Amino acid sequence: MKSHIVIALVAIGLMSGGCATKEQKVLEKSILSPESVEIYDVSAKSTLDEVHHGRKLLRNFPFVAKEPVLDFNGKFSHQFYDKIDYRYKFSQLRDVDFWKLRTNPFAEDFIYTLPTWSDEFKRVSNDLFTNLGFTYNLSTKEQEILKWWIGQGGILWVEGGIYSTRYDTFKKNGDINHKAIVKKVVDKSKNLRFFDKSVKTYMSTAKKVDYINYIPLKQQFKTTSNIAYFKDIRNVELVSQDFLSVDFMPKARTLLKTTSGKTLVSFVQYGKGGVVFLRPFEYKDKMYDGELLRWKLMYYLINRMYNDKEAMVVEEVKVPVKVKVKSPVADKVIILHNLHFAYKSAKLENDSRKNLGIVVKYLEKHPKTIVEVAGYTDSIGSNSYNYDLSSRRAASVLEALVEMGINSKRIIAKGYGETSPVATNATKQGRALNRRIEFILKQR
Repeated sequence: MKSHIVIALVAIGLMSGGCATKEQKVLEKSILSPESVEIYDVSAKSTLDEVHHGRKLLRNFPFVAKEPVLDFNGKFSHQFYDKIDYRYKFSQLRDVDFWKLRTNPFAEDFIYTLPTWSDEFKRVSNDLFTNLGFTYNLSTKEQEILKWWIGQGGILWVEGGIYSTRYDTFKKNGDINHKAIVKKVVDKSKNLRFFDKSVKTYMSTAKKVDYINYIPLKQQFKTTSNIAYFKDIRNVELVSQDFLSVDFMPKARTLLKTTSGKTLVSFVQYGKGGVVFLRPFEYKDKMYDGELLRWKLMYYLINRMYNDKEAMVVEEVKVPVKVKVKSPVADKVIILHNLHFAYKSAKLENDSRKNLGIVVKYLEKHPKTIVEVAGYTDSIGSNSYNYDLSSRRAASVLEALVEMGINSKRIIAKGYGETSPVATNATKQGRALNRRIEFILKQR
């Protein structure tokens, strides 16, 4: 399901409640510059009302902590969070209703996992996807539904990997075998693949203080990206409270890396959706960009910007009427790209009705001609959703033609969904061209 939001995240500044510096005000002005985009979900209205506010999203943001965040106000000003209007539905993998998801793939926008204790992580094969499924006690059928849901446009968000404490090999006599702890974690994480891509693992080990205690590990990274949208992420910090942890990173599209080239965030595209992997970076330290990274990732993924080589947001593009003749003896086809409908609806906008004039005039001039109104969509959304939407929009155009004086017996309306694209769906211009109504004119 689609909604409109107004948000642009393009810079970062240090937060100081109501006392913003001049530099911060300039940065936040850039951040809050309105830009219309589309997102897709079918969250219940009550749920949307509860989570769309930026502060509430921050305090209940599920991808950064095992418990809701109650004591963190973020690094930006109040104005920044007041302007955020994200609307999405998320669940942790263990809480997903897969049978509901099977009939309604838009019931969830994000499904996420958090770091898992090594004893809970189930290594059943070299397939990381399967291992995650069994770790979360998913049946084989539920794993199939999850993969299908990703292909339909869903985003699986994998933050972190597996961790271990110093007590994993603790014996009654007090012995702790550190080598056994490392071997246990390495054996569970080596030689993995994810959707046929090799998986690199990053191991972090805390510094021992004495036989029992250790110091939490902190690592800082200077960052860069080949994607312009993530250029503002300049530094992140990794804080591990555990003795040992291993983070998974498939060798896929790199969204963020260190200045030395080490991948920090990667994205595996699968069908219309995909899986994002990132290490569990610190987000409450205002000196680092962990919070901004997650806001940007949400925006980037929920708007399917990874499908756009230019990383541009989805927006309506006006293109002229195009009249196409397939061949001298074939049916005429009039393709209208400038028919616009109410958002997430088949209702034809009033200012688009005048654009039907070229079709009406042709039918009036050729009274023996019948017309098939064929509706097409872009590839955003599931196949079934697009077929239904295109069919309803074609029917809406039929009704408009009848109201403009064309006999209904001369009109047939059909929806073809995302089939037969006339341009690439990888760019906003291409998607706009694919969202069209074709009028196939036939002599009786």
